[in-house]
Amino acid sequence: MLGEKILFMLSALVGLGILILVHEWGHFWIARKIKFNVQEFSIGFGPKLLSWQGKDGITYYLRLLAFFGGFVRIKEIEDDLLQQPESPYARPAREIFRRIAVISAGPIANFLMAVVLIFIYSAWWAGFRTTTEIAAVSEGSPAEKSGLMSGDQIVGFAYLRQKLPYSSVFSRELRCYIANNPGKPIRLLIRRDFYEFPIIVVPNRKEGFRIVHTPHPNARGIQRWLQRVFGRLEKEEFGLIGVAFKTEPIPAMPWQVRLKEALPITWENLVEMWRQVTLPFTQPVLLREVSGPIRIVYEVVVHRWLGIMEQIRVFALISFALAFINLFPFPILDGGRILFLLIEFISRRRIYNLEVKANYVGLALLVALLLFVTLKDLHFVLLRGQQ
Repeated sequence: MLGEKILFMLSALVGLGILILVHEWGHFWIARKIKFNVQEFSIGFGPKLLSWQGKDGITYYLRLLAFFGGFVRIKEIEDDLLQQPESPYARPAREIFRRIAVISAGPIANFLMAVVLIFIYSAWWAGFRTTTEIAAVSEGSPAEKSGLMSGDQIVGFAYLRQKLPYSSVFSRELRCYIANNPGKPIRLLIRRDFYEFPIIVVPNRKEGFRIVHTPHPNARGIQRWLQRVFGRLEKEEFGLIGVAFKTEPIPAMPWQVRLKEALPITWENLVEMWRQVTLPFTQPVLLREVSGPIRIVYEVVVHRWLGIMEQIRVFALISFALAFINLFPFPILDGGRILFLLIEFISRRRIYNLEVKANYVGLALLVALLLFVTLKDLHFVLLRGQQ
């Protein structure tokens, strides 16, 4: 058991490292394409184990922590921050946008990685369907109290009846029927051992949230705009009867159809990831849930029983979040560098001193945030470990 946990912990760290390496590879690939002077590309961190000189003149390193990320050194990008410019006037527009291309390539690579991973996840689930057969019943739930058992099939609700052996519309409407009647008696038609009979169940009341894009009446100014664009959480009540429905493969589904069905599922998952990443901007209470590498590794290990596809979905979300956060216009991040380059392009003046000072402040704030998140994650993990 301990060995399994250690294995999943290492796999989670390796997964995070691959996402960081993809980010750096994006910078590296574009920098080479536009003929920037790439000096070094390192796989991993720490002391170097191997090094070799490529035909392109770039030095490649394999370092001790080889599976935990990497970095790339590009002379033009480093000189912008380390050398005082000779002229106070802006560089040619072509040079500015070449730098923007290199800097934005990292987040774009993370975004494309998220799309690929979520497409794999969606293509997998496109080959399955959720039936109305009950796979498991929670102990003490309304379903157990009403006499529902594992293996029962719900073939009707209210006064509606399923006419086809499988109907996605019927399955979806059944879930809506249960969710929309919290605390109210509902009538389900059950098939068990070739017999059919009705059962009355009273779903438990469960409080949750839904995302709406209408601003809160008390929201003002920029907050109203953020809530209209990114959405906000609104409380809602829904019903649960405490059952898990059986999921089964769709028989004889051609791979072309499966890939086609995966496209809309991929889009829905990308929209959901966008909501998860942007909601903290309109719901400050969600900032309490902001986590670092320790919490991410912990959650991957704890939820390992969900299977490899769920882990792929989690890493797709992390890659999407890395892309979004890095493009945020904050000093020291890629988005901050792009912002200063755009200011240079518009003002036609170099703002080297301002950028350097802003980067020092941004670095200090980023280190403080990482320390805070790390301590919070350690507290969470240790507290959970004692339970």
